[in-house]
Amino acid sequence: MNITGDKMLSHLDRVAGEHKPITADVFLTNYCNNKCPYCTYRRWELDAGARAMTFDEFRQYATRLRELGVLGIILTGGGEPTLCPDFMSITKWLEDEGIHYGINTNFNSLLFFKPDYLKVSLDGYDEDSYERSRGVRKYRQTVENIKAYAAWRRTCSPKTSLGIQWVANTVEDVRAFYDANKGLDVDYISFRPFESTGGRYYAEDIKKAQAREIMAAIEELAAHDERVTLNFKWNMLEQQEPSCTAEWAQIALNERGEVMYCCHKPYQIVGHILDEDIMQKKAEAGTDMAMCDIPCRMTAPNMFVHQTQIKRKDAHFI
Repeated sequence: MNITGDKMLSHLDRVAGEHKPITADVFLTNYCNNKCPYCTYRRWELDAGARAMTFDEFRQYATRLRELGVLGIILTGGGEPTLCPDFMSITKWLEDEGIHYGINTNFNSLLFFKPDYLKVSLDGYDEDSYERSRGVRKYRQTVENIKAYAAWRRTCSPKTSLGIQWVANTVEDVRAFYDANKGLDVDYISFRPFESTGGRYYAEDIKKAQAREIMAAIEELAAHDERVTLNFKWNMLEQQEPSCTAEWAQIALNERGEVMYCCHKPYQIVGHILDEDIMQKKAEAGTDMAMCDIPCRMTAPNMFVHQTQIKRKDAHFI
């Protein structure tokens, strides 16, 4: 699984009709075993004390999400989802229920499950680079975990898409990451840009030039290895939408079942998933777009929905 900008085309019925949520991001914990300096969630102060969602809570919340129309659930963070004590019970229930789900993880711990996709934020090519990106020295352990899972899924979960990603900072790091990890049995190798409030990270000309060089390096690798993916966000580094017109397409829950405006804004709570009128509360909440991360995964859906809302002159003449 890799985020792309055209998936809204698969949900034209919801774009034109009732705006039901498509994807749910569920934060199973509010704590992590990594210390990533670029992590959006750790910018915001959390409530005192670590907390994880229980299996019973998850089952209740997931049932409600399905009633609202959610088609896929992403176990993510927030914190590191695999640290949730009930993680394996949760994934087993999702599989038994036939619910599409994916996992975003650092995969520092080896576990076996059968999601639609398993995306590992590897972010390193040796122990030192991994520590710079993720604050701990777990590169070799994570690589071994990926190898073990890749071998297991060949027979036990062949439909699971397995991928690794790197938040790219320099051309040299892109090439070093690829060279060190190209031998892994993964379906995709994704390179992401940095996300920052208002796109400030790429505001200076020197950063924009670096981004162009990085994009060229990724495209060069992709020409020889079809697994290499240029994340679509690279083409939206300066794209700031005036409003979140597709906010209805995703719904994000923290470890308490509280609904956040989106997964990048854990500080903006609009209600609880069990509230009868939660979708109305979410639609009426609004948000400060100046505080949005750019590039954001919702930018492309927002652009798509905005295009459908434009009143075009002489639209009856095709």
